[in-house]
Amino acid sequence: MKKMILLFMTVFILSGCMKAIESATGIEITKNTNPVMEMEMDLVFLDELAALTKLNQIILERIPISLDDSWPSVLNDYSATPREGEAARYEDYKNCLTNLLKRDFAFYSIYNPKAYFRVLTGQSTGVQALLAQGLIAARNTLIMDGAEEMGRKFEHGKWVISYYPFSCKCPFYSPRFQHLKPGSPQCRNFAARDDCPFFSRPTEEILSEYFLQEGGLDAWEDLKISPDCLRIVEGEKLGPFKTVFYTLFPDHIRDEAARVDSDLEATESELKTVQARLKEENLSSGEEARLEKEEEALEDAAEELIAVQEKLYETALSTLEPTPEKIIKAKKLLEITQFIREGFDEISTAMFALTVKMTDDMIVFSRLGAVQFNNDSVSLTTQGVASQPMPPERARLMTKRMTNLPVNYASILGYAMSQKSLVSEYSDYLEAVAAMEKKMARQ
Repeated sequence: MKKMILLFMTVFILSGCMKAIESATGIEITKNTNPVMEMEMDLVFLDELAALTKLNQIILERIPISLDDSWPSVLNDYSATPREGEAARYEDYKNCLTNLLKRDFAFYSIYNPKAYFRVLTGQSTGVQALLAQGLIAARNTLIMDGAEEMGRKFEHGKWVISYYPFSCKCPFYSPRFQHLKPGSPQCRNFAARDDCPFFSRPTEEILSEYFLQEGGLDAWEDLKISPDCLRIVEGEKLGPFKTVFYTLFPDHIRDEAARVDSDLEATESELKTVQARLKEENLSSGEEARLEKEEEALEDAAEELIAVQEKLYETALSTLEPTPEKIIKAKKLLEITQFIREGFDEISTAMFALTVKMTDDMIVFSRLGAVQFNNDSVSLTTQGVASQPMPPERARLMTKRMTNLPVNYASILGYAMSQKSLVSEYSDYLEAVAAMEKKMARQ
């Protein structure tokens, strides 16, 4: 937490430094910023974060664990250091993931962020201007590099857990999958399924629908995915992550922890229903008051259950009852939490930078008139930042998203941080169980 606070303060200081340098030198380094491009960068990062949290949710709740299936370790292969002789294939794999990213998020097909950064700083000269150039480039590059890496990680994880044979979309760099590549006999027998939109439709397209029409992040979280669209796990299936996680608890805690978890899930589901009702129009004052009271009661109940859940985790941690089988399971689950935790760690600084940047961007963008919006969009094309004029439909959706962007932004960021915190709790317990392996070996 202290590290996160330090990063957060650093971003604020960095923002302040840019304003101070502008004031001291008279060099307006932000005068060439384009509100349309700035908002496009914010939105693609936010959309990818929403996509990543949904992917994590599927991994935690839907994909069965099997001691015979290596899918959890394959998740982490993307972040592993390539072995000798694999470096070139690894770069090819990353490039292929980048191409998939362009299909999922049109931003990467339309815009060239590096060209935009050159436009921002291209007329700067002198020592002070170069310093200013470095600061503004650092902020924007931090966010866009984070977005691109998050996007590749999303693409990798998505195809690990999908029905589509892994390595058929992008030839994987590891020799384990050399028999699978686009064009190989097994890959030719598979085609994208229209009934699996999470895997077949552009993610940006689906997210726009959910954020504008289907109820926002809550509806995105509740998006149902058919079992036929997910990976066919080999070997004996032990159940999804949480089911296997609870089998590691001591017997006297296991059932209680599962019960509390089930009660919490039911309470949170009921709370979502009440909150959705409160958003309805034409509610009578009496009905609104009743729903608000019910909402408060459900929030209190959820908080109490979370407190009980945390206490049970603490008790389980202090009363470990390891066995060889539990240790094997714990190490398998740790591979999953590693993928999720590292994904958040890699973008945590960029997330905080976005928090500072987006606040200013929303204010500026909200003041744009239709004429200025069009002029700013056109200038991106003439400057070589955009490969094409902004399509009318994209402009329309962008303007509509501004209406509920503050709410969606807070929801997505809050959900991501909550997911990160929960996975950290899982990891603490799993690491404690796995660490008992050495102790048992000495006995």
